[in-house]
Amino acid sequence: MRKLDRFALVAVAVVALATTGSAARAQSDDAEEQPMPQGHAQGAGGGAIPGVFNPPEDVEEAAPGLPAGTISVDLRDADDKPVAGETITLGVMINSIAKGDSRKHFQSTTDAAGHAVFSGLDTASSTAYRVSCGYQGGAFAATPFQLQQAKNMHVVLHVYPVTRDVQKAVIVSEATLAAEMRDDRIQIEEVLTFYNLGRTAWQPDEVLMQLPAGVTAFSAQANMSDQGVDQVEERAKLRGTFAPGRHTLDFRWQLPWSGESNVDFAVGMPPHVAIARVMLPATSDIKLAVEGFPATQVRRDQQGQSFLVTEKHLTPQDERLSSLAIGIHNLPSAVWGPRIAVGLSAIGVVLGLGLAFGKRTGSGASGGNRTARTAVLEELAELERGRRSGEIGPKTYERAYRELIDALARVLGSSRSKVS
Repeated sequence: MRKLDRFALVAVAVVALATTGSAARAQSDDAEEQPMPQGHAQGAGGGAIPGVFNPPEDVEEAAPGLPAGTISVDLRDADDKPVAGETITLGVMINSIAKGDSRKHFQSTTDAAGHAVFSGLDTASSTAYRVSCGYQGGAFAATPFQLQQAKNMHVVLHVYPVTRDVQKAVIVSEATLAAEMRDDRIQIEEVLTFYNLGRTAWQPDEVLMQLPAGVTAFSAQANMSDQGVDQVEERAKLRGTFAPGRHTLDFRWQLPWSGESNVDFAVGMPPHVAIARVMLPATSDIKLAVEGFPATQVRRDQQGQSFLVTEKHLTPQDERLSSLAIGIHNLPSAVWGPRIAVGLSAIGVVLGLGLAFGKRTGSGASGGNRTARTAVLEELAELERGRRSGEIGPKTYERAYRELIDALARVLGSSRSKVS
């Protein structure tokens, strides 16, 4: 069996367990996270899935036998054995109202027993600590903690061999893409979950995922680790150290939308995708389609909101999924942009006619200006109602508001010049 086949087989089993019945969970703020199975991944019958490494757990716990202000560190390998002669870095983060935020770090080298100690540390609530190690060029770190309550801490941190070649690591991934129509743009949120099922940590080497042309407003959720996604022109680039276990990255971007009824675009995928899904709020007659995926289904999240969802579980016989070809069709026209444009055009016509007739008779000018002023004020009122209801987005509102105010100023200016 080819190596990628083994990835796909293991991935489908593990990821399916992690996502059963939760296609819309990525869109729910208070949804419970599905944990990576501890030990060997467990099948439905409780048996271990062959080929899946059981990573030992890191530990951050109080150590009552140590003096206050002491952090004891044990560095271990994949087999939970001591790692000697490695540099341990203790990051210190100080949050002071009087002096502002500051950072510093201390370093120590593990002895033959893989042990290092930091002492004489501040136990104030304004100070947090983080233990890390750059083993083989990777970045392995414990969860940040304070010493305010326990006064001391024992940390067990595990490190692993590092490879930049995804083919030498047992990496499989799950991709969820959620789209949402926003006024004059389409907002996309991507949630990528990586399962490192082997004994080697993976550092992506120039792993780039194509984004659609014209993408804007790229942003990634902050992560306590070095893992992340950066924008490189119109591509998303993976970075960081993915140790054995489960890792999730969340980022967003936008596509401009000028009101066309059909929008089609392609999105690049991470390596070794085992499950991919695309979702969109189910409203009106909007259709969602992904090339090669099943027809969409309507599902509801924990708040009862309906979504169009399509997802695909890859098998060893499927070709590698390198990108998604997504179509959002039957979109309603950009209601407010054309409507406001028509309104402004009508106001311009009324104003022009009023000025034209004003050259012939003063009463005609006054009537024309009153008509134009009324039209502008009605459009302003309609614009405000649309903003409050959420039908008009901030960009469209600001643009239309400025144009309407300019039109009103012209009407009032014309009226004053005729009176004088």
